[in-house]
Amino acid sequence: MVRPKMQQSALPQAVQALAGQLANAGYKVTTPRLSVLDAAVDHAGSFTAADIDRWLAIRDRSPGAASIFRTLKLLTELGLLQRIHGVEECHRYTLSSGHAHRVVCTTCGRLVEFDGCELAALMQQLEQRTGYLIQAHLLEFFGQCPSCRAHH
Repeated sequence: MVRPKMQQSALPQAVQALAGQLANAGYKVTTPRLSVLDAAVDHAGSFTAADIDRWLAIRDRSPGAASIFRTLKLLTELGLLQRIHGVEECHRYTLSSGHAHRVVCTTCGRLVEFDGCELAALMQQLEQRTGYLIQAHLLEFFGQCPSCRAHH
């Protein structure tokens, strides 16, 4: 699929795969969306909308903050990105790897996913106590990674 300023085939395979998922969900694969996907794939760990905007601005490819926010929202709704709740900042995002729990560095944004979701018993208790049918949960821990601690 050729776009005015960018050929999808010239993008990394991971970006092309995500663009294919976007198209399969019935959405147009526009140049701004490809740009955001390209920036997201290039970021190791987590990133903010401002990180994406800076990355794209350096390459003279920023579609503007509003377009970036709309694209991040759409990609999150489609499950291609996961939104990470910040402690004292705006939300961060990461490429989706399915259901995951994370430890997020509050200094550099690096994240580590970990296995071992042992919340089933707690969820069952909460359902019994509240009458809610719990459909999903988030578990994120925040702290400073070893590298950032070593530099302080």
